[in-house]
Amino acid sequence: MPLPRLKTLAVALALAGVAPALLSVPSYAGTVQEQVSVKPEKRLSPREEAIISQAGAKVLRHIAQARADIRNKDGDAAGAELDKADKLLDIIHEALPASTVKDRIWVAKKHLEYEDTQQVLPDLIPIYSSLDELTDVMPVKAAKAQLDKAKAHLKAGDKAGARKALEETDASLQYTEIDLPLGTTRDLVAQARTEIGKSRFDDADKSLKAAEDSVVFISVGIEQPLFAAKAALTQSVVNVDAGNIDLARIDLDNAIADLKAAQQSPDTATRDAAKELLGEAQQLRTDLQGGGDYGSRFHRLLEHTQAYADRAVEYLATGWQRFRSEDHPFRSDLIEARLHLANARIDLFTGHEADGAKNELAAAGRYLDQAEQAAAKQPADAGYSKQIGALQTSVESLQADPRSGGLDHYAALQRQLDDMIETL
Repeated sequence: MPLPRLKTLAVALALAGVAPALLSVPSYAGTVQEQVSVKPEKRLSPREEAIISQAGAKVLRHIAQARADIRNKDGDAAGAELDKADKLLDIIHEALPASTVKDRIWVAKKHLEYEDTQQVLPDLIPIYSSLDELTDVMPVKAAKAQLDKAKAHLKAGDKAGARKALEETDASLQYTEIDLPLGTTRDLVAQARTEIGKSRFDDADKSLKAAEDSVVFISVGIEQPLFAAKAALTQSVVNVDAGNIDLARIDLDNAIADLKAAQQSPDTATRDAAKELLGEAQQLRTDLQGGGDYGSRFHRLLEHTQAYADRAVEYLATGWQRFRSEDHPFRSDLIEARLHLANARIDLFTGHEADGAKNELAAAGRYLDQAEQAAAKQPADAGYSKQIGALQTSVESLQADPRSGGLDHYAALQRQLDDMIETL
């Protein structure tokens, strides 16, 4: 059966189609109390969802007030607002279902650096306990299997094997799309606090503006069906790799449902991406009936979905209108070029389809052409025009023979695009 989902939250905790966030809220808490302690104990009720939603809204409010205080050069008042924002971010973080177990896994890995393996064995007890608490709301079978391997390696005195198994335990738990922007928001708030202490108010304001973007991404991006599909496919790959085909099939069905939902998106690019991914997922689902080894196809589908989700992140994190702004009219072209370059890499190195890679490289080249033309019209962007031109040359060379570039070469080109997108 499909995993349970949160209803739409105005801000914080929709979990990309994974299990709901869990928390314990005092019965008197009609509104968010910033000193509230949140623990993963039970499923969110609609009333509790509203309370967490308020937490996210209050984060934005405190950051906005801190920015106003910064403009008035009032560092003390701004710092007080950031203290309140930090408390609310703690509420959101502690409500993530896998937060506790991931922290405990980290502790066990850290102990392995200086403790005897027999002394680390007790660290596994609370990890097992935490996984048991998550059984009803998210798939933990693969994580438990990896934890059993860690236990066996510890008993045998094999530190390297135990560390690898613990890392696999961590990876087997579904990550939520909230993790990255939540961590980014925390870092940006801390950075702003440092800049306020040095009276660098303009820099502090920029950091807080970026923090606002992260919170807005949490509120909007997490609910996107492409993220939900990616989360389900991530778990399906974990299960395929572990040999749990029946579980992988269930996760694939969940991903198919998410991709069907994505086809109803008002955004044309999302609809087109969903159509392409849905066809691949449905064909894979049909082929699974006949048995066989489909691991590479699961990986390829996940990587393609990841590439489209990454594009969505770029648009959502800063906002479509900013991508279309007069200052950076070619940023969206670079984002599209990066998507097609990623797809070319996936087709070539995961799918082993050179023709597919060639088509994707051609698409990447078209977007780079558009970006180069737009940059050439802006005197201030002459440097970008030269960089884009160099990328065009590399992509054209790969298009003629996709296999002429190794995986590292594709990755390097993608990093160049990442750098340009980031600095625009």
